[in-house]
Amino acid sequence: MIALTFDDGPGRFTVPILDLLKKHNIRATFFMEGTMVETYPEIARQVAQAGHEIGNHTYVHFNYRLAKNAAPERLTHELAQTEAALERAAGVRTQIVRMPHGYYNRTWLLPTLKEHGYALVHWSFGTDWHLKVPQEQMIQEYLAAAKPGAVFLFHDGGRRREKTLAVVTAVVEALEKQGYRFISAEEMFKGS
Repeated sequence: MIALTFDDGPGRFTVPILDLLKKHNIRATFFMEGTMVETYPEIARQVAQAGHEIGNHTYVHFNYRLAKNAAPERLTHELAQTEAALERAAGVRTQIVRMPHGYYNRTWLLPTLKEHGYALVHWSFGTDWHLKVPQEQMIQEYLAAAKPGAVFLFHDGGRRREKTLAVVTAVVEALEKQGYRFISAEEMFKGS
């Protein structure tokens, strides 16, 4: 089993990804930014209605590695803003968080998330944000990283995600032929 996760959405590439996931009967996890939820509320609603898991990816995708003094307070505020946007758009409350850029400070992050009832979800492999990497190379890198328990990171938000859609399609089709099943982060970490 491999967990499929998507960051930075919702956006204009989310719907084609939803179509692909439906075609392959896959439940995935979408880590959504609050500002993007406010920009595309109908797409956030579509993700929820399709039965996919939704996680919090903060409000403005701030790089918390740069934060100095007020990081816990800022994060708490951003998580709350994103929760409010998700509640308005899709009627959902999240229980998982993925930090922007994957950066965080364990000293304050894990206690802050625990205090607010969140679990942190990272990834084991993802390269689709490197827009200059050739599509075929990306596909081969994902295939090489495939192993039971992997958590793949892709991006449905942002610009120029045509390559991501092609890579996700190729990876899903190739790995299904190898016998892999795809699941959400919730399914991957249930009971842990």
